[in-house]
Amino acid sequence: MNLTDIAKKILSEDTWGNNPSAAAPQAPGRSPTATQPPASPNAKMIDISDTFKNFKLSLEKQEDASIKKLVDELSKQFLKKNVVVKASKGSVGQIEKEYSFPVSAIDVRYMKDKYYIVFSGKEGNEAESEYYLDDSQIEVDGYGQEAPTMQSSLGKGQVGGIKYPQTMGIASKRNIVPQN
Repeated sequence: MNLTDIAKKILSEDTWGNNPSAAAPQAPGRSPTATQPPASPNAKMIDISDTFKNFKLSLEKQEDASIKKLVDELSKQFLKKNVVVKASKGSVGQIEKEYSFPVSAIDVRYMKDKYYIVFSGKEGNEAESEYYLDDSQIEVDGYGQEAPTMQSSLGKGQVGGIKYPQTMGIASKRNIVPQN
């Protein structure tokens, strides 16, 4: 058998699973025997769509009441006060930074499968922006004063109030002396 004959034989057989020489014998299939149960003379259909609709409305009302309660509590604590927050400015998903601004409005929104607290306010001379907070700590600076120009409360090497010391590198304060 030369190379041409082998190529012809390979091309004549289907290599995608329908190769008749490689196929194993298969048992004949059985026909389905499932039958519909007979209708009971006492059976009645019950429509639960109204009950389920009422359930969903009840959940929505409870959710709205909970959101209103949270907004009221946050408004008492932060409205018209200068705050320092770690938040996403403008929309969810932006890089979180620390911002200092007086709060002019508070809202709670459900986005991307999560609830966010939204503070509105002006930072410095910028236009009014929305700041999206996750569950975080909020620092209150004062009561209705001008926004401070001081730097954020977290220093370099701190994340969320936790200080991670730098142990190696150029800025390291450790004095490493080689042992001989």
